[in-house]
Amino acid sequence: MRYRSILIYVSNAIDLEGRVRLAARLASGQSVTVIGLAISGLSRFMSQVLPAVTGSAGEVLPGAAPLPAEEQERREKKHLDMTISLERFKVLAQEFGIARIQTLRVDDDAAAALSNHGNTADLIVLGKSELHGIDDRKDSDFIEFVALNAAAPVLAISEKPFSWRHALIAWNGSSAAARAVRNAIPLLQDVGAISAVIFGDGIVPGTNASASEDELKQCLSSLDKPIDILHRPAATDVGHALLALAAELDADLIVMGCVAHPRWRGVLLGGTTGVVIAESPVALLLSR
Repeated sequence: MRYRSILIYVSNAIDLEGRVRLAARLASGQSVTVIGLAISGLSRFMSQVLPAVTGSAGEVLPGAAPLPAEEQERREKKHLDMTISLERFKVLAQEFGIARIQTLRVDDDAAAALSNHGNTADLIVLGKSELHGIDDRKDSDFIEFVALNAAAPVLAISEKPFSWRHALIAWNGSSAAARAVRNAIPLLQDVGAISAVIFGDGIVPGTNASASEDELKQCLSSLDKPIDILHRPAATDVGHALLALAAELDADLIVMGCVAHPRWRGVLLGGTTGVVIAESPVALLLSR
């Protein structure tokens, strides 16, 4: 099992090289298309209106009100940044030996664009670095929004390099956890050690059933390697307990499912998913 299409969020982030290097390893020796998606962050609606306001060279058309100079300058800078980022993506892809690449550039909100274009990919790769310094909760909201709204799983890289050494699976027997495990298999094939943790009785959310070790093993049946299944006491704060265990094991990847719950985007996050996304120093494989 391999990913056939990998979508990378291309920006001027300092970890872009890490994203491309990771995709290159997943694409090595395989017929994998790596897509670089650059996003302006400008309103998609306004980008559709703009051509009616200005001509192709940016001149104001007869009868149209000109854009304020500051707004025009902001738009031009955004598009220049996209061009520069995509050029860097292409250089890095060539440097790391990626044979098949595509580039896309869109005017839209980043979370919405990644969710929409991620529906046609097998994996979305993004990072947290460009959002640091804004607000950790806004950061986690962005990543969780993409994970919950895109069909593809999300691999978010963070401060600690993902060195394919040790993966930790958060297992509770839910359908989201099962999909996350199955979606992680192409990554786990090359990871040195794999552990899974069940907290307390591991009651599956919304049921009275306990998380089954056998079901986890069935999800991972295509992997020809041992899985170390750990049982830890029940925790009122599973998010921080999971992060503490990852640190104890020196894991560099956490695999977990995301469960959707009714809320408006921007509402303060809570629960295991929000805590782990906001505070994890290691890479995360997230799937709904």
